[in-house]
Amino acid sequence: MLQFMVEKLNQQLHTHGMISDIVLRSDHSLLEESEGQEVLITFSEAEDEKQPTATIHLFSLAEEDSCEIEVEIDYPYSLQEEEIQQLWTQAKSLVAECSMTEKRRFVEPGKQAEANIVLDYHFVVQMPRTEAEEMAFAETIARFSADLGMLVKLGT
Repeated sequence: MLQFMVEKLNQQLHTHGMISDIVLRSDHSLLEESEGQEVLITFSEAEDEKQPTATIHLFSLAEEDSCEIEVEIDYPYSLQEEEIQQLWTQAKSLVAECSMTEKRRFVEPGKQAEANIVLDYHFVVQMPRTEAEEMAFAETIARFSADLGMLVKLGT
């Protein structure tokens, strides 16, 4: 399922930005007899470290025919409160289920070293089995790719 998802996302995402990295991670628990795999796809509008960057996490679920897609979009710059609220409103209009985290790092009291905003959301897709499911799946991936393309352009 992970390979299938990478292929489908690769087909759609390139029309909305660029994929800069794809990583496969395997985890083996030392306490439990379980092993998991995750694919990380790094996506942005352009190759510029001052631009928002999305990290797409793909996880195979226990049922081999489904996959969880989790997205984190990192906005690597400091914004004023009004700009944060505007970004949040715009993001919610695109993806109603997204949440926002504001991170600030201080090196001493009152002296901020860095700040960033992270938007995240997730959903689950099933491996299509019929032609109708294939059409619905293709529509979901196309909408996800278009929304993500717009989300990485917010605030720039």
